[in-house]
Amino acid sequence: MHLYRYIYLFLFLAGNIVWSTYSYGKGFAYRVCDDPVKEQMADSIMYLVGLNAEMHKNALSNYEAEVYIKGHSEILKSNALMRYVPKLFPIDNKNKETFFELLANTRFVSPNHFYHKFNAINGNNIPSNKQISEVLKFLSLNVNFETAYDELIITPVGTHASKYYTYWVDGIEETDTSRIFKICVMPKQWSQKLICGYLYIRDNLNSIEKLDINGRVSFAEFNLIIDFNKLYQHLCLPNTASLNLRYKALGNSIECNYKINYDFKSVSWTEIENIADVESERTLDLSNYYHFEADTIPVVKDTLYWSANRKSKLTVEESILLALPLNEKKITADSTAIQKYLKLTETLTNSMRFDIHSTRMKYSGILNPFMFGYTKLDGISFRQQLRVSKRLKDDRQIRFRPEIGFVFKRKEFFYKLAGDWVYAPEKTGTLSLTFANGNQNYSSEITNQIKELVKDSAFSFDNLNLKYYRDYYADLRNKIELLNGLQLHSGLTFHHRTPVTNEKKLLNEGEIIDVIYDNYNDFVPYIGLSYTPYQYYRMDGRLKEYVQSCLPTISVEYARGIRGVLGSLSDYERIEADIQQVINMGLLKRFNYYVSAGFFTRQRSVYFADFRYFTRHHFPDSWNDRIGGVFQLLPGEWYNASNSYVQAHVMYESPFILMHLLKKEASKHIFTERLYLSQLFTPYLPSYTEVGYGIGNHLFNIAVFAGFEKGEYQRAGFRFAFELFQ
Repeated sequence: MHLYRYIYLFLFLAGNIVWSTYSYGKGFAYRVCDDPVKEQMADSIMYLVGLNAEMHKNALSNYEAEVYIKGHSEILKSNALMRYVPKLFPIDNKNKETFFELLANTRFVSPNHFYHKFNAINGNNIPSNKQISEVLKFLSLNVNFETAYDELIITPVGTHASKYYTYWVDGIEETDTSRIFKICVMPKQWSQKLICGYLYIRDNLNSIEKLDINGRVSFAEFNLIIDFNKLYQHLCLPNTASLNLRYKALGNSIECNYKINYDFKSVSWTEIENIADVESERTLDLSNYYHFEADTIPVVKDTLYWSANRKSKLTVEESILLALPLNEKKITADSTAIQKYLKLTETLTNSMRFDIHSTRMKYSGILNPFMFGYTKLDGISFRQQLRVSKRLKDDRQIRFRPEIGFVFKRKEFFYKLAGDWVYAPEKTGTLSLTFANGNQNYSSEITNQIKELVKDSAFSFDNLNLKYYRDYYADLRNKIELLNGLQLHSGLTFHHRTPVTNEKKLLNEGEIIDVIYDNYNDFVPYIGLSYTPYQYYRMDGRLKEYVQSCLPTISVEYARGIRGVLGSLSDYERIEADIQQVINMGLLKRFNYYVSAGFFTRQRSVYFADFRYFTRHHFPDSWNDRIGGVFQLLPGEWYNASNSYVQAHVMYESPFILMHLLKKEASKHIFTERLYLSQLFTPYLPSYTEVGYGIGNHLFNIAVFAGFEKGEYQRAGFRFAFELFQ
């Protein structure tokens, strides 16, 4: 009975999440303009604004400002699932109504490169760093950029924005020295990537004096109003801002309102003629992206302090909330059976994070629905993940990464016990040790039989008595950076393979014959190089993390099986290489390609064709994982059926492929769409092709695929994976 309860809970949660995705955001009203003159005037104005924005988007060198933030949150609608809300929203669910005020110093260094130092906070509830980070993310908007919030949104400013937005003049305000045009901005097609609202443009400067925009990010609908400084030396710097966020999910609704005031202490600009040089010399170091300089914020209750530093007068309601003791107004917990049951299932289904001093832990949750996935070949799959890391002196780290998973259709259990020692953090130096079981496979003894049988058009692996082996392996791997973007990796792998069946004799034409029933051990050292030119990175203390690059990554690996070590019977060589790249094709459009090839040579013994870059994947990946080496419908036997291969994968991603042709209500909930094309060549499978189409948002991704062998249709299927909490 308990299992059925968990299944019902999973279906209930998934249904609510999907329902909330397609129900939230319906408050936006779509408007059209019936005056061509107003549209032509607005197009001309926005063209000049776009040219001005392109010229000045990197003109700001740095600034320092004192920022005052006050926030008011209220639970508008709640149910028994409110306890899950903190996992979805960066807010607290323990108080029905909360208020806080915060004083911070902010330093701008370069686009998306901020330092925030918190000086004092006050309120009836202290917000989390995650909530404060959410607010600061919205306030980091650069109105001269074509995208905002780490490319989550296409802004209506820029040379290509007219492809996505319609503009018209909604009003004109006359001043003593100039006119201010109120430009209405509406998306040509609804999408989570687009916004709507108003831009206020000063005609003699072609700059934005005020913006009032609506949009959605993740679970939140937002309204952002920013008044920019009127002083010429502070143009495009905010003076005041107002942010409204309304979160909706699982039948719950929470509204947050923030008021922000800026007091700039210093501002430095880059000379216009030197902007291009500054852009070309921009460092590859992307450290301190929205960096917090304080782990804790001092709580200050001194009324005189706040009277002297408060930039915005409190309302009567805010004064009442501020007078309450910390955490006084908590939602009372019911002691009914359903509440007790939900409290238990919260522990079972939620992912959990713990930070204790220098130790961090993340656990997926025993029955977390977001750990389920589905593919055509494997059916439903479920996995569990635990991540534990401890930071040592000089930012060295010890990490523990165990995983388990079960594939229901194949009734296979997978496990991995992995650990890392980051011994040279500034050089990405990492020593890793892994114990795991791999895919069931078969030896090269069967390869020649397959070579003869594939000539038959009716060939099927089901008609071949494959002798499968279970694979248990240990891998010791070292990785170190030689130069920025150039990494050397080397290691030792030991495989122990045992037959799946326990039968030692078979009946052949009336006679009982012995079947070779051996265990196989492989001892395989390997060495490889990986190089990415112009590699961006981020430093977290002394720990270096690679981020991105506009150029391709090239990798090559050489492995050699050595006979006689730990009972190893292997004597062969394996060589593999790959190249992959992400190419930006304009606003939020990307083209990915991945090509790899590998072969075995000098095979002087029985070997297992287990390639590192060409292998079967049982668990659906997150939307942002690389697509390399992944075929969704290829039968697993083909991965071991040849001693060489060449594969290629391409993917095109855009927010506007097919969904915008449907109803606007459907398209505005899709974050992005993808087209897939994959091709495989092996000596025994001369041509295998997969094509696919996928859609995704912040909750899940789903894609459909069709497979073709030698140009003939074979099969179709789909892949589904939850995106949240990945």
